[in-house]
Amino acid sequence: MKKWTKEVMGSQLGKTVLITGGTTKVGIEVARELAFHGAKVILCAEDVLKGQSAIEQLVEQLPSGQAHVSFEVVDLSDLESVKNFGQKFLSDHEKLHVLINNAELIHVPRRMLTPQGHELLFSYNYLSHFALTATLFPLMQRVQDARVIFQSNLRHSPSEVDFFDLDGENSYRPNRAFSQSKLALLVFARELDRRLRAIQLDVKSIPIHSGGFTGPALAQFFQFTFRRHPIQAALPILFAATATEALGGHYYGPTGFYELWGAPGEIDFLTQAKNLQTAEKLWEISEQLTGVDFKLHDLSNVVPFHLKGLRPPEFFT
Repeated sequence: MKKWTKEVMGSQLGKTVLITGGTTKVGIEVARELAFHGAKVILCAEDVLKGQSAIEQLVEQLPSGQAHVSFEVVDLSDLESVKNFGQKFLSDHEKLHVLINNAELIHVPRRMLTPQGHELLFSYNYLSHFALTATLFPLMQRVQDARVIFQSNLRHSPSEVDFFDLDGENSYRPNRAFSQSKLALLVFARELDRRLRAIQLDVKSIPIHSGGFTGPALAQFFQFTFRRHPIQAALPILFAATATEALGGHYYGPTGFYELWGAPGEIDFLTQAKNLQTAEKLWEISEQLTGVDFKLHDLSNVVPFHLKGLRPPEFFT
């Protein structure tokens, strides 16, 4: 199959796109490409000054008349801020075509709590994106081929979802907390796809990773030695957000060396992300912890998930 590049991206005219973590290098790169192809792009993050700087940068770099970009403030470390932002977005917009859950905290050396009492990494990377997706979902039901993109990470691999200690109260290790938050996001993305198929909505739930370093020391060495341009990290997001080949419930990332760079393509889920009981329990707990009801509960006769490379869902996990 021919490698996908941003040059083959079709027109995004008429689409509204929301990007969390929009002030990061990757967020700005994604916004630039989508706006260049006609989309109306809203960046959101907690830092107003960084938001203003990002918009100024995009306006300067985009052709005149194509800088349909704006910035909104939301603090993903505070679920109340997320829900307030979501309600405001619902009142200000009629439709949302693409939601890109891109924001992430990577390293918090000591255990910190959010205003709601949740461990910061788990809440920022996962719970806030669960709440935001659930809140804005009514806008996505109104359009064809709407997409929710979830930025996972290769570092979800050594973890598992510890339902007895989600907030790290008994034992907190930064790397484990980060891995758990990213695994939870991946499990949620797959479970959302399964529930969407239950009611046959034209919305795709697509997890991706952008090639963050992990694993063998050699991979980390190459990552730091040959600095990647942000567009390399943006490609899997752009593919999932725009490509006709991108399928809901499938997982995409760089297909080059150690999945650090290269053209985006399908990769396989690790075993930890394929547990159906974990997915159902995580969904239920997430609604309880966020206070947001997703209202996607009818799973009768819905087989679990998709196998890599195949459209029919797999029957066993």
